[in-house]
Amino acid sequence: MNTAHISATISTQTKISVENYLKKTGLKKSVLIETALLHYLQALKEIPQDVIIPTQIHVSLNTLQQLSNLLENPPEPNEALKNLMQQA
Repeated sequence: MNTAHISATISTQTKISVENYLKKTGLKKSVLIETALLHYLQALKEIPQDVIIPTQIHVSLNTLQQLSNLLENPPEPNEALKNLMQQA
């Protein structure tokens, strides 16, 4: 089997999770990463794109500021929202 080297930057928490899993199972890191990538790529082929929930959302600084402002100063609920909440 031909092999290739890849490199990735991951969060500290992900690294800790990987290391804990490897200690528990005895797998080699390369086996875990290749298996995980193959499963992920296969899922992307088989699952409709609109049902895949991203693990991260990237927004611009402007959008982040708008979201922050809306969370800190939410608008009054409109009639549609009030009706929806009454049905719940």
